[in-house]
Amino acid sequence: DYANFYFDTTNLLMLGAGLAGGWAMANTSVDREIQEYYRDNIGSDATNDASKILKLPGEVLITLPLLLSAHLLDNGAVGTWAGRSLRAFFLGGPAAVVLQRVTGAGRPEEGDSHWEPFSDSNGVSGHAFTGAVAFITAAKMQKNLYLKGLFYAVSPLAALSRINDDKHFFSQAALGWYMAYLSASAVDKTGLSSSYNLSAVPLRNNGFMLLFSKKF
Repeated sequence: DYANFYFDTTNLLMLGAGLAGGWAMANTSVDREIQEYYRDNIGSDATNDASKILKLPGEVLITLPLLLSAHLLDNGAVGTWAGRSLRAFFLGGPAAVVLQRVTGAGRPEEGDSHWEPFSDSNGVSGHAFTGAVAFITAAKMQKNLYLKGLFYAVSPLAALSRINDDKHFFSQAALGWYMAYLSASAVDKTGLSSSYNLSAVPLRNNGFMLLFSKKF
């Protein structure tokens, strides 16, 4: 997974292209114009109510426990999907966190989205990334084109909720989704490896340890 994401030339070029597009939107008037258009022509009480639900998949404390439980409790397709989603999350998550700081962009409520390295930490939407990983993973596992399309269509809704709530500019939400796409693609390229395992080991003092293992 890590080789496919961090060292594959094609993936690095795609990441670079995405960052270039994000930079172009953030450092011109594009982000601001999209935000203002959405606020004036699309945003409403109805979208605000919908956003409260759409952002839930982007909540780390909701999504990760659900994926972990599904992976540990199901040995079938659901467990496989959850396992791949977790792999994608832990694969691209560190890169997304680093880019949040490196870009240094602010939120709409803070002003503009211009990239000022290490000035802020909102250049990549964490909600958009977290909310897209599981759906994109599901899409990549589908052979049925209708289901594949459905999962892809649902995957950016958490990102849209952040734009609706004025928490992220379009470029930030788009980069979060794009990082999830690249992460899920890297995992899909690796496939299901029999040498990979994720398990929960109970601890004596009311807790557990997550154990990631790989045979060499």
